[in-house]
Amino acid sequence: MKQRPRRIQLTRFPPESETVEWKQSLSEWKEIVETCAAFATAQGGIVYVGVSPNGEVPGIDIGKGTLEDIINKIASNTSPRLVPSISTTIKNSKMVINVLVKEAPSKPVWAFDHPLRRSGRSNQRLSQEEAMRLFMDSRNLTWDTTILDGPTLKDVDSNAVRRFLELANAERRWSVNPKTPVGKVLNQLGLCQGNRLKVAGLLLFGRNPQQYMTQAMVRCARFKGVTEIHFIDMKVIQGNIVDQVEQAMTFIERNIRMGAEIKGLRREDQWEYPLDALREALVNAICHRDYTSAANVQVRIFDNRLEIWNPGELPAGMTIGDLRKEHESKPHNRLIANAFFLIKYVEQFGTGIRRIIDDCQSRGLSEPEFRVRTGTFIAVFRPAVIASRPGAESLLPSAGRVAGQVTGQVAGQVTDQVVRLLHVLIGDMTRSQIQSAVGLQGLANFRRLYLTPALKAGLIEMAMPNKPNSRLQKYRLTAKGQTILDAQPSHVKSKETK
Repeated sequence: MKQRPRRIQLTRFPPESETVEWKQSLSEWKEIVETCAAFATAQGGIVYVGVSPNGEVPGIDIGKGTLEDIINKIASNTSPRLVPSISTTIKNSKMVINVLVKEAPSKPVWAFDHPLRRSGRSNQRLSQEEAMRLFMDSRNLTWDTTILDGPTLKDVDSNAVRRFLELANAERRWSVNPKTPVGKVLNQLGLCQGNRLKVAGLLLFGRNPQQYMTQAMVRCARFKGVTEIHFIDMKVIQGNIVDQVEQAMTFIERNIRMGAEIKGLRREDQWEYPLDALREALVNAICHRDYTSAANVQVRIFDNRLEIWNPGELPAGMTIGDLRKEHESKPHNRLIANAFFLIKYVEQFGTGIRRIIDDCQSRGLSEPEFRVRTGTFIAVFRPAVIASRPGAESLLPSAGRVAGQVTGQVAGQVTDQVVRLLHVLIGDMTRSQIQSAVGLQGLANFRRLYLTPALKAGLIEMAMPNKPNSRLQKYRLTAKGQTILDAQPSHVKSKETK
């Protein structure tokens, strides 16, 4: 397509940035094509051809067909096909070609069989997971709508469909006859296309979803103490994701303690963790996780906490603070969320995190800690301290029973900064993870005020004490540190986790 270039007189060119690139000559045409693809995947940009890396302008000799040739090279080597806008700039009698690329509506844009995105002043190749996520987001699709090669309606457990229909009728009055053919039910729910299953259909009703998606499992573990060194109990839960919720809750109830609370003349059994809040967090993890990730949902139970790990990140533009407030529901898996709504496993109003917090606070507990690590969202619950039932073990941790003695000895040595470090340290964490969790950028201050005092006081320890300077070094709480943490008043814990 022939374009008549506009000529612009400039005194200087803008510096290279997320939207600007300099190229010295058209011999770098492959790099120009890649930059155009990267710009289009991000927010658009302009390539100035005829500007050297140091900002000097050797210019370009433009002959017959020069502009058409670069346009054709860009269009024929990008997918979706890009057709940039071309203009020229004259500086000191030298000609510079301006290649303007708009942000693409469908992302990512590929160049030479690689998906690319602009980040800062460089072009980044996207991973398969990143490319797939962009593909879905830019088309207003969710991964669970994808049709898989292999699974068909023959892979559906008809009994699971019947149980679902009975529960949906009881919970939401979704009155579909339980004897309705399986294919018709799944088609009505949008879970299949003809005879072929979508990801959501396989996960919700497949006989063996893990045959096609090994990541669709829940790993549960009860550890001895406060680290992941020794297992007391472990279970890998497979099957469809509706049954996974119930089996994971059974594992949790088997591995947390129950005590008794006296109300008037009656004794009421009390779990050390609020089961409704745990169930909500578990359902959120299974329903809203990133099923393109190879990781599993995890339930980790320790003496002093219970963690639920969700493979996936928050929706774009959303922060942990936003979750605590009223917010728009943005399900990561639209079809799964719809099915879970019908059986009242979720509500579609963006209120799940708020209900978790409210349930904890109604029990007199501080709200859970919510963490975002790379590719993972983590909810951390702390147990209640309640009286034990006759014949049952006490729910008061042994560390808590001696907390008064120990804290009386070391309280004067523990600063607010060290206490904050103890609160954010969960399991084994690297120095950079801890520093990020406490929200401190300066390494020197972090070591001086947080890390070194905690080590000297014996409140934390190195995972590899024989290799103190190893780049793989991690840190964890000691029993003494856990004692200090358990002895903190509940209002202090709540403040630290916000």
